[in-house]
Amino acid sequence: MSETAKRFTGREADLLLAGVHLRLGSLALARSELEALAGRDGLDEPGLVDLAEARWRSGDLEGAGEAADAAIHDGEGPLLALIVAAEAAAARGRPTE
Repeated sequence: MSETAKRFTGREADLLLAGVHLRLGSLALARSELEALAGRDGLDEPGLVDLAEARWRSGDLEGAGEAADAAIHDGEGPLLALIVAAEAAAARGRPTE
């Protein structure tokens, strides 16, 4: 199945499944899958954004900010990553970052 998923989407099945779990509200499952993938350096940019969202939605603002910062390049990136990074910076007392 992994090869089929990758052929049609360009992404690994593990990343797709973690994204589905996140969208369906299974935060703990999605976060554990994404954290495991991050530990194996298996996240692409959308995966980093998913990790930022999972951390953010589960209350880990600092960790969410780290993942969001990794997904942002030259001050541009997915909207969700920009929002999470801005909220994390504000929580650190540096809202202009």
